[in-house]
Amino acid sequence: MAEPVAVSNVLSEINAQWDASNVAKPQIIEMNGGPTTPVRIDLNRGDYLIGQPGTPTLDEVPLGNWSYVNRSYGVQLELSSKVSRQRLYDLMAEVRRICHDRRHSMTNFQRLQFSAFNEIVGEDLNIWIGAVDILVVNTNILAET
Repeated sequence: MAEPVAVSNVLSEINAQWDASNVAKPQIIEMNGGPTTPVRIDLNRGDYLIGQPGTPTLDEVPLGNWSYVNRSYGVQLELSSKVSRQRLYDLMAEVRRICHDRRHSMTNFQRLQFSAFNEIVGEDLNIWIGAVDILVVNTNILAET
């Protein structure tokens, strides 16, 4: 069985479940470069949601005699908007709604969990950016040998 790729699975879930009647759907992009890879987005075309592996990407905790483990996969979503701070918070709220609504609905994971939101304040004026941390979790699963 192939190892699940948490960031791809989470972005697919968000893309499929986004309710544009709550807030306009952003451009959804999976980041696949390293930390030095430049990201070019055009906020004149709309808001952006960029997904990348979180820290830690995978955390495994053994249980009992190490035959079973709990696995947590981190995913970080960066939300960007030039509309307003309110739009940034509305984007975050839609991601949070999806996580709460679909917490037990993913195929490769037992639980989808909204973990944290941090607004990022930089030097750019009239651009609002925030980071959402998400965990996808599998508990009490058989450790491979």
